[in-house]
Amino acid sequence: MKLLLILSNTVSVFSRDTLLQSLRASGMTYEVVETNADLDEAIRKRLAEGWDCVAAAGGDGMVAAVAHTLIGTGTPLGILPLGTGNLVARELGIPLEIADAVGALANNPRPRPIDAMRIGGKTYLLNAGVGVNAEVIDETSRLGKSLFGRAAYVGTAVWKVLQARTHKIEITIDGEAQTHNATDVLISNCGILARALNPNGPDIRADDGLLDICVARIKTPLEYPWYYLLRWVAPKRENTISIETTARRAVSIRSNKPIVVQADGDVIGTTPVDITLLPLALTVLVPG
Repeated sequence: MKLLLILSNTVSVFSRDTLLQSLRASGMTYEVVETNADLDEAIRKRLAEGWDCVAAAGGDGMVAAVAHTLIGTGTPLGILPLGTGNLVARELGIPLEIADAVGALANNPRPRPIDAMRIGGKTYLLNAGVGVNAEVIDETSRLGKSLFGRAAYVGTAVWKVLQARTHKIEITIDGEAQTHNATDVLISNCGILARALNPNGPDIRADDGLLDICVARIKTPLEYPWYYLLRWVAPKRENTISIETTARRAVSIRSNKPIVVQADGDVIGTTPVDITLLPLALTVLVPG
């Protein structure tokens, strides 16, 4: 394996040392490029050198940034999870311990084609959303995430749910428009976060050629716990609180006033937003 490794410069010294020790012991031929700036140019200049894999070492944002450059090149993506959530790695069954993740890359990994999303000229792999889910991300501090990891979002989520208000939202799915009074819209390519937010929801996979859409039409904060209770005890029961559907090509969201938009856990702006599905556009190396 000839590996070009893109290392986020936000990775801690301890994690970096562990990573480099694991690489030296792996038997792979590798080169480390440490950067967060202009990844597209840095990677494209090197692809002609015949790398077997370009790996992203960092969080989900770094993974998506490297994936953006590799789409359409035929070069597979490797993932060495060194972020807070590491949701893409979790979704694809990639080990979270760095030595194990390096070992999985070095020992006959299996190529797995997956779907991706294109939003505003950038590539995302997990999900996008507007409403409460995006507001929680927007208002959870970087310090809180550093200190408490994913648990930092819980307090913010409770507070935002108590403040939740519906918005008039127009959603166009594969060219067909529909209007809802909603607090949340979540568009999922991977299912790991959706399963937490939408218990007993649809089977969401990263390689099914679909974007799964959940529209939450919750009128009062008390409907949130009621909704979750119903989903757990009666998953097949029809409800008026949420609508679940899929898109095969694209989703567009418009609102009567700007609403915060997130993608893969980062705030990317406000509505309107257009999301295009890229079916099986990226190959990821996963444990064989």
